[in-house]
Amino acid sequence: MPPKIRPDVTVQQVGDESLVLDLESGQIHQLNATAAWILAQCDGSNTIENISRDFAECFSVDAGTAASDVATTIEQLSRVKVIECD
Repeated sequence: MPPKIRPDVTVQQVGDESLVLDLESGQIHQLNATAAWILAQCDGSNTIENISRDFAECFSVDAGTAASDVATTIEQLSRVKVIECD
């Protein structure tokens, strides 16, 4: 399943960053601009491969760097239960 933000998570844009509130746990996460961009792509319709490809284009980085950065960010967001991947 493509990554998707959990329904009980609220995202607030603050400048280039985002504040992410997990209503279930009460945790707040602060994301930098690139992590916020990746999270915004997690709508349940974008695969990790598509997000990586678009990331490479948007941030002008090579495909390998994009794939690594996106995979790491998705793994971290999944670990803190901001997104669902399965």
